[in-house]
Amino acid sequence: MGDRVGMVRPLCAAARLAFFAASALPQLAEAASCTVGAGVSTIGNEYFATAAYPDGSYEYQVTTLLCSGGVPRYLTGNSFYGTSAAVIQAYRSLHFTRVFRNQCGSMGLIAHDQFLGTLNDGVATVNLALSDHPLNATYSDEFVKGIAPGEGFPISCGCSGGLARLAGSAVCTPPLPVKTPDLCLANPVLPGQGCKVQWETDYTFGGASPLTFKRYYHSQSPYHGQSAAQRTLGNRWRHNHDVLLNPAAAANLVLMLRDDGRILHFHPKSGSPTDWVSDADIVGQLQRTATGWTWRDADDAVETFDAAGRRLTRVEKGGLSLGYSYLPSSDKLSAIQDNFGRSLSLTYNAQGLLGEVTTPAGDKVGYTYDGNGNLTTVTTLDTHTRSYSYTSVTVDGHVEPALLTGLSDENAAPYAAWTYDASALAASSEHAGGVDRYAFTYQKDAAGKITGSSVRNPLKAVTQYTFQNLLGANRVSTISQPLVPGLTRSLNYDANGNVASRTDFNGRLTTWTYDLTRNLETQRVEASGTAEQRTLRSEWHASYRLPLRLSEPLKRTTFTYDTAGNLLSRSEQATTDANGTLGFAAPALGSPRTWTLTYNALGQVLTADGPRSDVADVTTYSYYDAADPDPGKRGNLATVTNALGHRSEITAYDLNGRPLTLIDANGLVTTFTYDLRGRLTGQTVGDEHTAYTYDPAGQLTGVTLPDHSRLAYTYDNAHRLSRIQDALGNTLTLTLDAAGNRVREELRDPANLLSQTGNRVFDALSRLTRELGSLNQIQADFTYDPQGNLTAITTPLGAGTRTTTQAFDALNRLIRSVDPNGGQTRYAYNGQDRLIQVTDPRSLVTSYTLDGLGNTPQLNSPDSGSSSRTFDAAGNPLTETNARGQTRSRQYDALNRLTRVSDVDGSEIYFWDQGANGLGRLTRIEQRDAANALVTAIDRQYDLHGRLTQETYTLASVPTVTQYRYTHGRLVGLTYPSGKQIDYTLDAQGRISEVRLTVAGQVKTLATGIAYHPFGSIRQLTNGAGQVLTWDQDADGRPASYTLGNETWQIAYDTASRITSQSNLSVPTQTASYGYDPLDRLTQAVLPTVSHGYAYDPTGNRLTQTSGAASRSYTLSPTSNRLSAIAGSNARAYTHDANGSITSDGAGQTFSYDARGRLTGVTVAGLSTTYRLDPFGQRIRKTGTEDTRYHYDQEGRLISESAPDGTRAKDYIWVGDQPLAVIQ
Repeated sequence: MGDRVGMVRPLCAAARLAFFAASALPQLAEAASCTVGAGVSTIGNEYFATAAYPDGSYEYQVTTLLCSGGVPRYLTGNSFYGTSAAVIQAYRSLHFTRVFRNQCGSMGLIAHDQFLGTLNDGVATVNLALSDHPLNATYSDEFVKGIAPGEGFPISCGCSGGLARLAGSAVCTPPLPVKTPDLCLANPVLPGQGCKVQWETDYTFGGASPLTFKRYYHSQSPYHGQSAAQRTLGNRWRHNHDVLLNPAAAANLVLMLRDDGRILHFHPKSGSPTDWVSDADIVGQLQRTATGWTWRDADDAVETFDAAGRRLTRVEKGGLSLGYSYLPSSDKLSAIQDNFGRSLSLTYNAQGLLGEVTTPAGDKVGYTYDGNGNLTTVTTLDTHTRSYSYTSVTVDGHVEPALLTGLSDENAAPYAAWTYDASALAASSEHAGGVDRYAFTYQKDAAGKITGSSVRNPLKAVTQYTFQNLLGANRVSTISQPLVPGLTRSLNYDANGNVASRTDFNGRLTTWTYDLTRNLETQRVEASGTAEQRTLRSEWHASYRLPLRLSEPLKRTTFTYDTAGNLLSRSEQATTDANGTLGFAAPALGSPRTWTLTYNALGQVLTADGPRSDVADVTTYSYYDAADPDPGKRGNLATVTNALGHRSEITAYDLNGRPLTLIDANGLVTTFTYDLRGRLTGQTVGDEHTAYTYDPAGQLTGVTLPDHSRLAYTYDNAHRLSRIQDALGNTLTLTLDAAGNRVREELRDPANLLSQTGNRVFDALSRLTRELGSLNQIQADFTYDPQGNLTAITTPLGAGTRTTTQAFDALNRLIRSVDPNGGQTRYAYNGQDRLIQVTDPRSLVTSYTLDGLGNTPQLNSPDSGSSSRTFDAAGNPLTETNARGQTRSRQYDALNRLTRVSDVDGSEIYFWDQGANGLGRLTRIEQRDAANALVTAIDRQYDLHGRLTQETYTLASVPTVTQYRYTHGRLVGLTYPSGKQIDYTLDAQGRISEVRLTVAGQVKTLATGIAYHPFGSIRQLTNGAGQVLTWDQDADGRPASYTLGNETWQIAYDTASRITSQSNLSVPTQTASYGYDPLDRLTQAVLPTVSHGYAYDPTGNRLTQTSGAASRSYTLSPTSNRLSAIAGSNARAYTHDANGSITSDGAGQTFSYDARGRLTGVTVAGLSTTYRLDPFGQRIRKTGTEDTRYHYDQEGRLISESAPDGTRAKDYIWVGDQPLAVIQ
């Protein structure tokens, strides 16, 4: 306010009371009212501050109030300077001894002793009867707002520039710093501070722009009407553009309010005229400039401020930026604009609080407040309302207002609730129905500072946290293990507040070292002091907080950047350093794998060049111009062109930067639609439309696919998924515990009959401890170590149980599994957690040699021998030499797609991108023999969606064709190589309900009335002969019985869910029973005519077999799992090749294999049968006493057998994966 001399009037003069006739007083414009009652009509004098000063004083305006005709009338009096206490003292000598004031004294009503009526300020009514308000007393916060017009709504306690009044103080001072919390629980609460926080996003731009609008609530924020000038979102709320810098907050102190809720203090850096520094744990650089200030944050974004502390620009690393505009002569934002001219516009209500935010598309988010200045509702972009409720707590005589207690979602349903203790600390957090409830209690020192917190989670487990205060912030020191009394994990910190060491619940230690000038990690040692100890090191860019080099076990990674901080290259180099001890001095192993990138001026990638040098593996990106006539396109991705020139385009965006139209390399057009909040509502691919629906709270409620099949989703008021229903009315119902764990699932059919159910039990830390069946029978129990590693699995076995135990190393990796028979399987890992060795229960070792890039150049197996591999720069396998010394080589195109595999006995050549709709798809495969003669060709055709429509196998120059037909994306028919046509009718959920066969124009129904278990397999069908086939399940989802024609078979299980018998209910003598060992291996099969028995070694190799009176014993190699001999009936003596494949059984059978180790021939007593395999390992021809071709569908199911010329066909008809019929 400048010089106050001459503005100060004597308090005695200001306190003179004048009486006026009602006609002399203009009627008030505010929505106020009054009643006179039995006393005088003079209400009293109202005073309100028009300016505030750091010493706690104000400049006041005084207004005389009179009740006339039920309406308060006023006359503006004098202005004066002073403190609230001086004002009250002056007026009390003049029949004004009842004072109604706000907390800091910036506003009040000094009521006449004889006014005994009521006064309504437009929000609440206060009865001024002496019985309610005795004389000579001061009353706080009974009036919500002022009576006379213009009197500060909502009431502000006068501090500005981010300053606030501490409890019990009249002085505006910089508030205490608020730093990033290191512990956040529940929804969410910060136990180290005892405060409730809330983050909410109202808008996010969908494309290349940092335009967002987010809100942040903090229950201990000083910015509320009782202690400071409110921010523009009302009490205790701020938004991510509410950034303030106060250069004159105090002597040698700059105050900064950050967009994430932090409050920071800066002081002059010693020896520098421009640099200001904060506490050692604050990352960032603040500098004074000739025109204002600059701030560089931890993400290397740079902000500029004017001399008054208003943020003007923010430029992110790379170049995307925001600019800020303000109302004239104000620090209130009016617009936020990105590089491309798109902006968020802000408007304010009559009280100066944010009223609306307008998006680039012209849509609006609205904000309303109660009379106390609390944000009460947010009207979302789609005009739904989200509402908030508050309470206040009196602490040591002062009121803590605006404590967030409730949130109702856009469904107008209570969603979240919070409570506070007597110190206004967050005491509980929960969601609707009392779920997800956390309760907090606090321990404090003698000064009232929080030193610990006990947190009870939704399942009643109590975790004790202790805190260490470093640099003004509470940091977690110890955490108790709720289920193991006395056990804790601990953290220690360095002088800058960085974590220096952490000990977990199993006593494993991790340590960190930092560059303390920048708080950047330079070394981390995991599992310190153990055999598994490993070291990771980091070196950093001199200007940016970006790594230059990283070393870890077996690998070193190097980065380069341009002057804007964009990554130019990333190079990964394998090393010989097994555990990271050698760091950057580790010797290199092999060649590095390097990627390089280029950028435009906005830091957007233009080219990405892969690691290979034998091809140009470059992907190119283009973007719309920053001045494009369509604002939605500006700066957004326009095209992506891969290394082979295949281009995809995004041809349209909406005004919020969300893609509307995408055209792929084959010309397929995909269009997208969104609701006003940016959620995808529709996707049309070609002519196939998928729709998505949401409730007002944004929860996905339905997905409708192009064939109109649908899934609907239901949620409880806590926003937890509780039910899924398909288009037929089948339902999955979920029962959740207080922590959201699924404790019961029920599948029901459209008649609401229970089909399947299961139950689970969780411990108080939400770890699965038991699985139960439909009858609550125990199916499995699970045990964990204190760190949460699964150490035991116990399952039923007859009347008892069986247990598998597991052990973990210091890095929490599984190293040993002991089965119920005591067999041990052991595992070993390299320093990158990759598996390098497996030792089976027979102590046979399989080892893998891996380099630091994840390549596996060597495999040593007791069963398959030793093999070696080489790799290209991208990690594609180039050569593989097996134990027989045979080498396979591979070639790849620029997209790293396999193009050729060459073996000693032939090759496979892969062709891509040919024909209509072929780009990006495998279109032909050729198999050639060692002389390069064509043996087999596979040609594929696709529709525009990339679905296979025709596959032609040409073998020995004879082509066979399989064709596929689709409707709305679902397979509805196929034509077999024999020419037979299969057509499907689909039910409302897109599953096959009828199968028809067409031969020579004649249609025959093969199956009808196909029905399914809810969300499951086939339950019933009627076949072409009119027979009804059924497959029943029990409530645990296991096959219980099946009917084939006139026969019904029933299946029984033991407690471990192993089949114990199959009974033909029509022919009881056709019953089979089964027995098992503790590892679920079949040991006995009692069939109607013969019994079989089996025994196994610890690894699972068969040792003996009995069939009736006959028996066989098996001998294994002591150094491998290879079968050496069989003694007894049909004795055999086996020989193997170096790969471990059986070459002879010693009884006249010999076996031959291709270079891949696949069986290609069998000779028995001089008669040979040969096999031809396709590239997918499917047998496509068998030549022996007969010559047969085999044909498969695209899922690998055998669909046809034929003679080499395609005649003499036998066709197999399927319903999904279930065989239906054989047609000959």
